[in-house]
Amino acid sequence: MERTLTESVEDYLQDIFLLSLDRKIVRLKDIAKKRGVKMPSVVNAIRVLSENKLVEHEKYGYVMLTDAGVEIAKRIYERHETIYRFLHDVLGVKEEIAEEDAHKMEHDLHNETLESLARFTMLVEQHSDIFNSNHNKSTKGEGYMTLGKLKKGDEAEIIKVNGTGSLKTRLLDMGAVPGTRVRVERVAPLGDPIEISIKGYHLSLRKAEADQIIVKEL
Repeated sequence: MERTLTESVEDYLQDIFLLSLDRKIVRLKDIAKKRGVKMPSVVNAIRVLSENKLVEHEKYGYVMLTDAGVEIAKRIYERHETIYRFLHDVLGVKEEIAEEDAHKMEHDLHNETLESLARFTMLVEQHSDIFNSNHNKSTKGEGYMTLGKLKKGDEAEIIKVNGTGSLKTRLLDMGAVPGTRVRVERVAPLGDPIEISIKGYHLSLRKAEADQIIVKEL
């Protein structure tokens, strides 16, 4: 049965998901700090999520997403990223404004609209000189590059993942959100595939996949 959640509760679910990627355990105080709210607000939101079987939480214990909670949280996060990429990468909106506006829009757009935004953004990124111009402006002098340009032993921070589909899903499953550190462990003689380590896991990427990941070398 499809669950109907308020925008606020969806935001809590997404924040718990992002917190869980950075640490093994999530406490109520961690959620309160991230959202900038008081504990009673967090307790009420966790109660609603528990009633919907999206989190597991015992009194004074840790908060853990259920499988259903993870699935919905990923969907919310991907909606946010789709809108953010369109605003920032295609339209050239400043990062902080794009982040704020994506947060406002992520709950209200129809899936058809989001899918069209994702396809259009990917098309622009792959084929348009307009995107290349915007991208160069936003990354000039900041050491940004694609993961495919790194050499064995190089370490970098993920800035964003272009494209959609299985690659983004695989990386999300491993906690590869912007800000995650990666290390290149091995590069095949012809540069394809590339093996990276991320959050203790090893992942093999095709060169074409690695070129969809924008990183900042450390």
